[in-house]
Amino acid sequence: MDEHKTVHDLPERLRLGTRDLHRLAERSGLMARMLAGRIDVAAYAALLRNLHALYAALEAALRAAQAHAAVARLPLAALWREPALAADLAVLLGPRWPDGPPCCAATRDYAERLQALASDRPAMLLAHAYLRYLGDLHGGQILQRQLQQCLGAGTPTSFYDFGPPGEVAALRAQFRAALAAAPVSEDEAEALVEEARWGFRQHQRLFEALASA
Repeated sequence: MDEHKTVHDLPERLRLGTRDLHRLAERSGLMARMLAGRIDVAAYAALLRNLHALYAALEAALRAAQAHAAVARLPLAALWREPALAADLAVLLGPRWPDGPPCCAATRDYAERLQALASDRPAMLLAHAYLRYLGDLHGGQILQRQLQQCLGAGTPTSFYDFGPPGEVAALRAQFRAALAAAPVSEDEAEALVEEARWGFRQHQRLFEALASA
């Protein structure tokens, strides 16, 4: 296959190649509790702290790689989550929330990997953008409702807010189209699936660590 030819079914290949680990991650530790409506404010704040560190690293990496052909098509301006996470944490914990306890080892390892990919293998960032942003645009919408039912309607959940349902659906379609149009080779597509599988394993590790904290 020509190394510049687009792998048009990349979103579907990522979905099929990770669905077993995706299922395990969402049934692990703190995520399983959250889906079951058994989470308190302290646990939610700990989750957001770790997600903030993860997204800060991911979005810095994507900005650094924005000129790369594989990343350039992503609708990044509509996707950024770090500011919303910071705003939610400020409501939950106050303005000094960055002075809180350190993030989990799984989060720190994840951030280091993202930083390395930005300089060495920027196309692989697509795997992590797929894992996080499509998850936010799909299951994240369910989690937002679940959290507000469990913790109260005033719970800050702007992290999950991408706008009205029609805008969420349009952004989801735009993101999938950008992935499908990414100029990656067959070998890169296989590597992206493996990279996404690594990401789901790290999420499982994170959710289990948060549940035992």
